[in-house]
Amino acid sequence: MEKLRYILAEWFENSVPAYLTRDIPGDLFDNRHILSLAGVRRSGKTFIFYQIIDQLKKTIPLSNIIYIDFEDDRLLPIEGTEIKELLNVYRQHFPLNKDYPVYLFLDEVQNIPNWDKSVRRIFDREQNVQLAITGSSSKLLSSEIATALRGRTLSYYVTPITFREFLRFKNVQVSDLNNIFFSPQKNELIKLFNEYLEFGGLPQVVLSEKKLPILQEYFRAIFYRDIIERYDIRKIKLFENFIKLLIQSMSSRFSFGKMSHTLASIGHKVSKATLVDYMEKIESAFLAFQVPIFSFNIKDQLQYPRKIYIIDNGIRNAVTFRFSQDRGRLLENLVFNHLYRQSQSHIYYWADKNGHEVDFVVKQGPDVIKLIQVCESLADPKTRGRELRALDKAMAELDMDSATILTDDELHIEKVAEKHITIKPIWLWLLENDFQKEYNMPDSN
Repeated sequence: MEKLRYILAEWFENSVPAYLTRDIPGDLFDNRHILSLAGVRRSGKTFIFYQIIDQLKKTIPLSNIIYIDFEDDRLLPIEGTEIKELLNVYRQHFPLNKDYPVYLFLDEVQNIPNWDKSVRRIFDREQNVQLAITGSSSKLLSSEIATALRGRTLSYYVTPITFREFLRFKNVQVSDLNNIFFSPQKNELIKLFNEYLEFGGLPQVVLSEKKLPILQEYFRAIFYRDIIERYDIRKIKLFENFIKLLIQSMSSRFSFGKMSHTLASIGHKVSKATLVDYMEKIESAFLAFQVPIFSFNIKDQLQYPRKIYIIDNGIRNAVTFRFSQDRGRLLENLVFNHLYRQSQSHIYYWADKNGHEVDFVVKQGPDVIKLIQVCESLADPKTRGRELRALDKAMAELDMDSATILTDDELHIEKVAEKHITIKPIWLWLLENDFQKEYNMPDSN
């Protein structure tokens, strides 16, 4: 196919495009598996490919490394045979060093019809080809990929950048994490954290001055290309109103029944079953996530309202109205996304019948390992009492002797009976988690 030949020729004639370094594992490749990168559109999957390729170039000839983007408009119209023909075009027209394997990077592979069959065929028949794929659909991480490629993949979830990566993008180095809370650099970090909190961590947005227009365009692309077109949704206005109401519900409890009534009040008659189906499609594009209540009773997890979180604060702020209480919600959403990078489906919220609530319960295997409350400030005695009581109740029920409250700018340890609650700023907690280092904590008086 001539269009494939042209694109490959351009790839080999040019150097790897510029990119900013992400914090990724150094051993992503495994010759017994296909590497799959999946995540929301524009989260940086392509640049991670470039980063991996740049590392490979140190030991593998560039002539043995192929990269192709299946969102390249020069491939249109997509015929469905592009993956199948790719190696033939490469071997017929380009040099190959047979002493090394061929590394094949297929970007946004879900755009090719029946891509899984073509990828599986290459993996099964080509003993000297190492495959890597990306996609903007969670099907590249779910049980469906296990069925499609029959256990042949190792998946890596690509998120918007972490706060540590954000600082690197801004050319800021944290010199001494142990003393950062009282250092002159603290004010600079808080200023940058506020930008990160409001505009999020999608790489091109971080580097641009025109953040909101780019975020609005990203949302439109996710909305139309990753959901409406992919799933052939016909009632577009209904779906648009649903997704905007969903985004507005960020960091709050959410009920499909109440949402159905709300939509009916503005002229959309829709069943709970349809909204559940819509939600699955939204999650498949990595735009939003549901967090269930923590309970040892599966029925409770299924019937209680879930909390809603959005993949990126910037996208949320670009498509919905802002309110005075938004900062607390943005902080909570930011904490969720950081936890999701680490724990993914093992995140819950806790609540009891008396109205006490803890924002995050994190499990590892059968064990609860973290209780985390997020609050903008504990300066108000009523707020402080409410948050401490909720954690005390949750710790007692779950047999935990420690918990964490994350705030804007407070740092100490609160002792409650024989238990202790660590209170610290979210920006510091994020850096600690990125650097895997704990700040030396003072006790409260």
